[in-house]
Amino acid sequence: MISETDKISVRYHTNTYDTPEHYSHMFIEDFGRNVVPIYGSKSEIVTCKLDPDNKEIMKSLYELLPSHRQHYRPSFNEIILETIEYIAQHIVNRGFLVLELVKYKDVNEREFYKLETVYGKDIKIKREIITQIIPDNAAQELGKNRIDIPLEKCFVFEFPETLGGKEKYLQFLKEFSELAKQSPMMNFLNNPLQGQAGYNLTEHQRLHDIELWKKTKTYNWHHRESGGEKFSGFYHIYRHLLFRKNKIKLRDYVVEELCKIVSTLSEKVLGQKAELKIEGFLTMDKVEEKLEQWKTGQLDPKTISDVL
Repeated sequence: MISETDKISVRYHTNTYDTPEHYSHMFIEDFGRNVVPIYGSKSEIVTCKLDPDNKEIMKSLYELLPSHRQHYRPSFNEIILETIEYIAQHIVNRGFLVLELVKYKDVNEREFYKLETVYGKDIKIKREIITQIIPDNAAQELGKNRIDIPLEKCFVFEFPETLGGKEKYLQFLKEFSELAKQSPMMNFLNNPLQGQAGYNLTEHQRLHDIELWKKTKTYNWHHRESGGEKFSGFYHIYRHLLFRKNKIKLRDYVVEELCKIVSTLSEKVLGQKAELKIEGFLTMDKVEEKLEQWKTGQLDPKTISDVL
C-alpha cells in the first residue's frame, strides 16, 4: 500500500478513443516491434549489465523502469530489453514519450521510485514545463483540464533526428493515414466509382498500393509483403533490409538515452553511479554488409533471417 507520492501527472479514463487506420496501425506495429530480440535464440546473445556490478541498484531498476509486463520476475536482461521496446513503441506511436520520475513511500516507510508514463493525446513540451492536457470528458471528473509538470522531473524521448525528427515523422503519419483511408477496398460500400462502366476495383487497389509504397519509402516499410506479389523478390528483401537499418537507428537512440537515465538516476537517486552496458546487438555494419551482398547477388536468401 502506498502512503505518499510526489506524482503530478494523472492517468485518466475517457470515452473518446482514436481507432488507428488499418495501414498506419500495421506500420506503427512493425516499426516498434522486434526493435530488440526479447525472445528466442537471438535474445540469448545479448547481455545487459551494470558497471560496476551492483545488486541493489539492479533491484531498484526492476521497480523503476517502465515495461509492458509488471507482474512476473524477469531477468535483468529481460527488464532492460523490454524497457527499450516499451520506449520504442511509444515513440513510433506518438512521436515522443514523456516519463515522470515518481517517488513513492509505502506503509512500511520504504521509499522507491518509478518512471511513470505521462499519458494523453495532447502533451505540450516546453523549455521548463511539460503540460498534460486533459480531454473535456475527463476534465470534469478531475476538476482541471491541464496539469503542469516541471521538466526537471521528467525524461523526454522524441523520434530521433537520425530518422528525420519528431515533426517530420508526425507529418508523415498524418499524410500516410489520409492516403491510406482512400483505399477502394476499405471503402468498398462508399466507393462512388463502384458499379460504373469500365471501373476495375482490383486495378484501382493495385495503383493505390503503389502510392502507399511510394509514401512509405521515407522509412522503407515493407508492407508485410511476402515477396513477388506487387514487386520483385529482390526489391522485397531490399526493402526489408533498409527497414531493419531504420529500426536499428531507433534502437540505438533509445539505448543511448536509457543509458543516460540509468547513469543519472543511479547516482542522484539510488546513491551510487553505475553505467548500463549492453553487448550483442545486431550492428548497422552487419546489415549494411548483407545489403551490399544482396545488391551484388552474393547473399544466400536462406541466411537473410540473421539480420531480419
